[in-house]
Amino acid sequence: MNASAKEFHRQNGRELAKKLTVREMISQLKNASRGIKRLSILPYNWWNECLHGVARAGTATVFPQAICMASTFSEDLLFKTARIISVEARAKYNASRQKGDYGIYKGLTMWSPNINIYRDPRWGRGQETYGEDPYLTGILGVAFIKGLQGDNPNYIQTAACAKHFAVHSGPEAQRHSFNARVSKKDLFETYLPAFKKAVKEGKVCGVMGAYNRVNGEGCCTSQTLIQKLLRGAWGFDGYFVSDCGALCDIVKHHHLASDPVKGAALALNAGCELECGKMFKFLPLSYAFKMVRRETLQASAARLLAVRSSLGMFADDCPFDAISPAENATPEHEAFAVTMAEKGMVLLENDGVLPLRNGRQKILIIGYNAENDLAYLGNYFGDPTSFIKLPQAVREVQADTEYVQGYSYKTAENARLCAEACEKARQADVLLVCTGLDCSMEGEEAGELLQGGGGMLGKQGDRQTLELPDVQKDLLEKLIATGKKIILLNFSGGAVDFRPYKGRVNAILQCWYPGAKAGLAIKNLLFGEVSPSGKLPVTFYNSVEDLPAFEDYSMRNRTYRYFGGDVQYPFGYGLTYTTFCLTACTIENLTIRCKLQNAGEYPCDEVLQVYLTQPKAPYLNPIRALIAVRRIALQPGEEKEVLFPLSEADLYSVNEQGDTVYLSEMYTFTVSDGQSICSEPLYFENKANTAVVEKCPL
Repeated sequence: MNASAKEFHRQNGRELAKKLTVREMISQLKNASRGIKRLSILPYNWWNECLHGVARAGTATVFPQAICMASTFSEDLLFKTARIISVEARAKYNASRQKGDYGIYKGLTMWSPNINIYRDPRWGRGQETYGEDPYLTGILGVAFIKGLQGDNPNYIQTAACAKHFAVHSGPEAQRHSFNARVSKKDLFETYLPAFKKAVKEGKVCGVMGAYNRVNGEGCCTSQTLIQKLLRGAWGFDGYFVSDCGALCDIVKHHHLASDPVKGAALALNAGCELECGKMFKFLPLSYAFKMVRRETLQASAARLLAVRSSLGMFADDCPFDAISPAENATPEHEAFAVTMAEKGMVLLENDGVLPLRNGRQKILIIGYNAENDLAYLGNYFGDPTSFIKLPQAVREVQADTEYVQGYSYKTAENARLCAEACEKARQADVLLVCTGLDCSMEGEEAGELLQGGGGMLGKQGDRQTLELPDVQKDLLEKLIATGKKIILLNFSGGAVDFRPYKGRVNAILQCWYPGAKAGLAIKNLLFGEVSPSGKLPVTFYNSVEDLPAFEDYSMRNRTYRYFGGDVQYPFGYGLTYTTFCLTACTIENLTIRCKLQNAGEYPCDEVLQVYLTQPKAPYLNPIRALIAVRRIALQPGEEKEVLFPLSEADLYSVNEQGDTVYLSEMYTFTVSDGQSICSEPLYFENKANTAVVEKCPL
């Protein structure tokens, strides 16, 4: 949307807000906003979700969970996914509007993406994020935002919302009362960069405040975060919304206000224009007691109405009104969701058993997750038109395929299921063993629904360990004892401890939560129709015992950037079926020039990653940090030149005071693919004196 159109919608919002009474203004500041007939303002519910497809509103294309999409390391693929989601949201909105349905999950304000940092593998909601790296999270978040909002000069297709601002990544059980204590260095180096990109590059329409406090201030009532940083330093001019029920926490759990009347005023005056919850119903009293001013209410209503104007809700020339309900969940959209799963799943181990060959081999698929809806869907999902799960997909290419459940979380059933699986395994050639979790076991305040996994589940959706549930571990040991070829297909939103199985099973494929029709994607990868190309957006640690306490928000000894110990699989890791070679890699004037060749037998995407190591400094910097990435498709024998034009800003670091610093002396770069390529170090020297290029805005 161009600048003149944006100003038109702002002015439209201001003019409408001027005509509202105080009570009418307040009625617009709640997620279920009332209609105002005299001004032709229809009712509207702001709450909609599209984490990996339009959620909770009936049929929609269910893409792989966000963490799987992040494993593509591709801005282009995230952008294309979001464009499809945006079309489907419009299709559903147009259909609902024709029926006069203005209820929840029917609107165009999509409360996605989740760009929090996945700093600890125990966090159940980590599956919703783009991983542990601020650079990768930032570029993928911007791509998703741009895809949702579109590039029409006059209107936006849907309105994205970056969440949860800020410093939010568990524990789930404490999120309503937790105070995240964080240094300025960690704040501006790790927790905030993706939000800054979302605002300044993505031009995101909305930002959602988190439940927790940050250094004592409630995220939805923070003058520091909302006014000084978000609006002041970054120039954010969109709307700010509370997470659902977060303003009640301000009074009930954080004790930042003594009653709801004061709590509602505290939030509004801090810049929270929209509430998902029940506190803003007290704003009439806040106004009556002169805790909030009419001008503040009017400015908040104007900002919200401007967003609705930019979505074409007050016009009859919005081109997106022509999107038909038939454009929802089309075969083309669902085929692209399968492609996303193919490109996002990560091959962790392979002794040569993969790819499988079509032929006279008996395949036995084992494991509850092979037929478990929730293991394909992840959390925040729509209703798929249909599922294509692994057993169905494999039978299409290998007739001699059988499925057995293998294990159960109900003790009375488990012995029988385990014995049946082992008996059938002895008669098979290849075992496809589906392990892992699902979104009832890890997620947003979701845990304890399937207890019996040996105590590996934490409270309210977080995990206590990285181990597989006990019933799966017991079954795996028995299956390994059969001596059959075993391929582990693991469904989870994060790291799992595979150390007991390395060298004892033949292959491990991390499937994440891959989407409703991802049985096709897994089949295509297993049989070599597609080569795996996904890379880990998180570190697979050996154990949570290697990490600081879950409640510790310092980045020391966390993520690949600061963790100094041994790991199972590093950030950026992922195997393929082919062999890539860097035939040249040079740097000149901050441009890295590579020549990449596919020297193997399979067409495949390669993901080149550029890492930076800072010069010595009087403060701790990352061991290495991702600063550029590129996904490239190569045919067997093909060679391409890949350029990484860097800027001085890519070299900046953050000191303990939160200042952005350009250090003098030598910078070191490496180019890697996480599989077999790692370039010789490349160097660039800054001969000028160390300089603070931006003072900390807080």
